[in-house]
Amino acid sequence: METETIIKIITVIFGIIGAAKIIFDLSTGSKVKLRDEYRFAKEFLKDLTQEPKLHPLAIEKGYYAIAGTASIKSKEIEYILSLENPDRCLKDYTLSRKYLEHLGDNENTKIDFANKYKNPWPRAWRKAAYIITYVLGGFAAMSPFLLQQFLSAETKQVLVFSAITIPTFGVFAFDSLRSFIKIFRAESLVKNQNKHTKLILVERRTARPFV
Repeated sequence: METETIIKIITVIFGIIGAAKIIFDLSTGSKVKLRDEYRFAKEFLKDLTQEPKLHPLAIEKGYYAIAGTASIKSKEIEYILSLENPDRCLKDYTLSRKYLEHLGDNENTKIDFANKYKNPWPRAWRKAAYIITYVLGGFAAMSPFLLQQFLSAETKQVLVFSAITIPTFGVFAFDSLRSFIKIFRAESLVKNQNKHTKLILVERRTARPFV
């Protein structure tokens, strides 16, 4: 194997690793977005302790706004906000919702894996398959550059083929890595939720009709 080919393979490997890091860090969001989230969270949590108490509808809408979605229940969001590192836990739960379920009420509540994923084996083989698919997809996406010398292809031909392989196989690679991250973060959330302190106590009262 010639030096040029080795360099190309190494470049692709580092490119795959770099892309993985970028995708993994996307969930952190921009600084402006984080500032806006901070302001809203601060105002909403302050409103929760005010007198008279907020109407349950306002509380529910506030929880949805903090989570950035209405696809999970407000009681689930309330529990997650009581955990240590609530922002990370909420992002983990929102991202990995298909692998998790919220069980119990009040003091007995917890987040656990959905029945299909309670056993470690279904999660382990899926993570392995997703990583393998990601690596293979990355190499397939960059294959025109890697095989240029073997096929004696011209630069124009390589660019034409790469315009097909990068979008096609790149999508599979991206989806596979994202699926791996979902399982990884679901496992992290289930493992670490026992180390929590009740940071927020919201008194649930019967809603009083507005006059």
